[in-house]
Amino acid sequence: MLPSIEFQARLQARKAEVSAAYPALWSRIIQEWKSPGPANRAWLLYSANYLFRTDGVRWALDPLTLDQRLPSAPAVNAAKDLKDLAFVLLTHRHKDHFDLGLIRALRRLPILWIVPPDLLEPVRGAGLSMRQIIVPRPMEKVEIEGLHITPFEGQHWEVDPGKPEGRRGVPSTGYLAEFTGRRWLFPGDIRTYDASQLPFCGDVDGVVLHLWLGRAAALLEKPPLLDAFCRFCRDLHAPRVVVTHLLEWGRQPSELWLDSHFELVRQQLYTLSSRLSLTSAVMGTSVDL
Repeated sequence: MLPSIEFQARLQARKAEVSAAYPALWSRIIQEWKSPGPANRAWLLYSANYLFRTDGVRWALDPLTLDQRLPSAPAVNAAKDLKDLAFVLLTHRHKDHFDLGLIRALRRLPILWIVPPDLLEPVRGAGLSMRQIIVPRPMEKVEIEGLHITPFEGQHWEVDPGKPEGRRGVPSTGYLAEFTGRRWLFPGDIRTYDASQLPFCGDVDGVVLHLWLGRAAALLEKPPLLDAFCRFCRDLHAPRVVVTHLLEWGRQPSELWLDSHFELVRQQLYTLSSRLSLTSAVMGTSVDL
């Protein structure tokens, strides 16, 4: 299914609006993130890219600036604004998660980087030294400034009989973050919705899930993985699920997940589990952890 000319025109206009508003949005996010406060919170820098303030420690997961995905977006002073970062977690190499330009901008700051093995070479090429890097091992907990981070193998794979190995995807790393008795799970991009493959299932306070309902399926009335995504949400047995990866403006229309797709998930999931707290978050949103 091809997008209509009207849809494409609206999309281009929306991208222009997002780019123009970005400096003010970035400034607000940074101001809120830097402000002192007892609450544990997360802020979305982009569609699935996060700043955190937990137990007074400031950290990030796949940080990214908008010009990585929309070249028309004005540049921001990331080195100045993100100098309070204690550490950064990286998940995988896709461009909507892995911003080498931002890594170069931050390379001289005293930030600790958690870098999965498959990202080590490009990160070193961006100017980070091994003194700044921890290479995580699956299920081996890392303690940083009182926070406990447990990496685990992600599920960024989908079945593809046409591939020699029978699947397609990239290596990825998910993380469990523990702070002040809270446990939040960040599985990252998932392409195979099988809750039994995730550790910590049913033993967390919340999960942040990235919406994906099938390859090139965003223009379909009912995307093929809608049911699988909803069953996956239910089978996690987490009291809260926050859905992100919406409005990723660097994608083609057939891969661009919108608020309307989240509404499909919300309606479908309600028939499976009316007690689950399900919310969505987009760039600029703050989430109470």
